[in-house]
Amino acid sequence: MKSRRTFIKSSLLGLTALTFPNIIKVNANQDYDIVVIGAGAAGLAATQELIKSGKKVICLEASNRIGGRALTDNQIFGEPYDLGALWLENGDTNPFKLFGEKNSNFNLYKESSEEMYDLYSGSKKVLDEDDIWKVYDGLDAAIVKTRKDISPLEVVPYKDHPWFDTMHMLFGAWEMGKDFSNFSCKDYNYDYEILESASWHCKEGVGSLLVDMFKKIPVQLNTKVSKIDWSGSGVKIITNKGEIKANKCILTVSTGVLASGQIKFTPNLANEKQESFSKISMGHYNRITFKFKKLFKEKVKDTYLYYKIDSQNANSPEGVGITINPSDSKLCICDPGGNFGKELLKSGEKASIDFGMSELKKIFGNKIDKDLIKSHAVDWSSNPLFMGAWASAEPGAFKYREILRSSVADRIYFAGEATAKDWGTVAGAYDSGLIQAKNALT
Repeated sequence: MKSRRTFIKSSLLGLTALTFPNIIKVNANQDYDIVVIGAGAAGLAATQELIKSGKKVICLEASNRIGGRALTDNQIFGEPYDLGALWLENGDTNPFKLFGEKNSNFNLYKESSEEMYDLYSGSKKVLDEDDIWKVYDGLDAAIVKTRKDISPLEVVPYKDHPWFDTMHMLFGAWEMGKDFSNFSCKDYNYDYEILESASWHCKEGVGSLLVDMFKKIPVQLNTKVSKIDWSGSGVKIITNKGEIKANKCILTVSTGVLASGQIKFTPNLANEKQESFSKISMGHYNRITFKFKKLFKEKVKDTYLYYKIDSQNANSPEGVGITINPSDSKLCICDPGGNFGKELLKSGEKASIDFGMSELKKIFGNKIDKDLIKSHAVDWSSNPLFMGAWASAEPGAFKYREILRSSVADRIYFAGEATAKDWGTVAGAYDSGLIQAKNALT
């Protein structure tokens, strides 16, 4: 199954810089060769590459931590809990997996070649699955066959099938963070010549792995950029802590942040460049997590639970993708996405948790109330530092991928998962940072 579900993002939890004792505070009151904006995978990779090349560089991060859309928490459930990036895709070439293998602090293992899952219709486990999975296969064939820059909603069959919403959720919200009406078949299918291999898991958490990999990279935290002035020969970066001058900058924030206008440009960017921020738009993929005493104690790690979603032919299916014991964590992760996932979390943490529990009760009954230890919800969509999960092209907007990647006057470079060939992944973000760092060095 094609998967983008392994790269969702994090919210701020009131963590302080003390959480990351190796982060080095740097002086903003001086001129730099290059300023890197954002300390996620792309920004950190770019900063590391520029430092190796002997450049005077500063990495600015608006929040109080590094990692961007990868964050592992060890306090909420008393064990590693990835609020963002969950697994390591294409392990043979994934830089984080390769780093983790050489580091004794981390326990990594390869995803099973056979996906483990349970399929339910209400409280009944489905034994005869053929009629259900034919819907999945039919949707897959229709989307893959369509190379046009149109929405899947225009080509998919089985819209009146009782399992259509479930499969819509799997292909749309869970894979793309968007509903069928909001992404391009061409973007879904485009062959970026990525070498595909099995995903890997990190028991200590992907966020912890990323922080350890970049623990020696200097980052100035709590520094929010409000303006980039490129009217002169270089760039002036206006922040809440003053002005920084540099020859060039690499911008790694999400397209959601760019489209929101939180960062102003002087002079204004070309119309097509500005349009690319909203045309390669953020999908929505949020997280509701539970820990039970016994309910999933005996389940095999990394098991999926698929179930018949009640909403019938909804514009945005009202359900969740469920992962049980991810990375052997003994947690139950329920991920709502698309417009439904965005609106659900907007209704608040309690309402979101109540919905997640109600979906689980349809399968396991009301008795699970007494079995619940703790719950937690993450709202990526409303977080002003991300404003969504990961980015993909709107229908008819595939050409904006290349426009988004292009530099402005060879002074402002754009990196991050939205610009990556392997978009929607932490490794893709990392690679984009390296690429743009090298471009900025020429």
